[in-house]
Amino acid sequence: MNIIKTVSLSLRRWMLVLVVSGVVFSLAFAIPTGTTLAVAVGPTDQPTQAPGGTSHPASTPAPSKGAGGAGLSQAFKQEQQSLGTQQTNLGKAGDSVSKIQELISKASAKGIDTSALSSALATFQSQLATANASHATAAGILSAANGFDANGNVTAIAAARQTVQDARQNLLDSHNTLMHALSDLHVAVKSWEDSTKDVFQNQHLQKDFQNEQTWLTTQQSNLAKTNDAVTRVQDLISKASAKGLDTTALSTALTTFQSEITTATSSNTTAAGILSAHNGFDGSGNVTDPTAAQQTVKEAHQSLLDGHNTLVQAVKDLQNAVQTWKAANAPTAAPGATTNNG
Repeated sequence: MNIIKTVSLSLRRWMLVLVVSGVVFSLAFAIPTGTTLAVAVGPTDQPTQAPGGTSHPASTPAPSKGAGGAGLSQAFKQEQQSLGTQQTNLGKAGDSVSKIQELISKASAKGIDTSALSSALATFQSQLATANASHATAAGILSAANGFDANGNVTAIAAARQTVQDARQNLLDSHNTLMHALSDLHVAVKSWEDSTKDVFQNQHLQKDFQNEQTWLTTQQSNLAKTNDAVTRVQDLISKASAKGLDTTALSTALTTFQSEITTATSSNTTAAGILSAHNGFDGSGNVTDPTAAQQTVKEAHQSLLDGHNTLVQAVKDLQNAVQTWKAANAPTAAPGATTNNG
């Protein structure tokens, strides 16, 4: 088993929870407070007061009764820009729905309770629908463009002022609802992640324990195959000696190989003992003590890795020795030692 593959598997497992919650978090902060409206905010604009006294950033200063045509025309164009920005933000928020749904599906398939996450997603979708409705109202107002001509120039001061005011308020309502929805969803995902991380960890440890047991069996098979390699090289030495050929190099290589296989077998035996003791796991491989289970998996994996590396190197060294000898003593070569790598 390749150690790089093992690490990659572990990373992918944890990404299930971490990446999805990170998506919501990054999405919320990729849309700074007031983004939908900030397009039209100048450096000297002051916050306005929403009903109830809540302060919010203004998209454009609320047009005064005395605002002229040029000011209203500029405000109208700025609201159109804000509409485009907010449409993008709503689209990004919608993307997070599929991410959470995917998380729910994967967690449910693992037997993990996702009721809190499903409830949070339903609430988010409801809030998102409200934000989209306000946005659509703003879009309709700007599309009707009462008080403006096709080029955005004012044709009726009172109607134009009302258009800008109504569009601005609906854009602001949509923005505030969206920000609140994203914040709630992020908190819900983080809370769910915290409440289920132990379950995920235990499941991963159980899977790792099973993987190490499978690897142990495979490596025991590979070690057994080295007996065939020893027999073949011994046969080669016997036949070559009978022909009067010098087999000193082959004999030395075979002795080294057998010593390395003894070392690999020892590491494999250590791993077998660790897995047999199954500290932190019950007889069925379920986690009973996460800390002990993690140590069991870690130690078993290291012993198996040591055995694997020693075995692979031993086989390569023997093959090279046989090939070198055969090249120097051709054509008396018999097939060299081969085995499968764990």
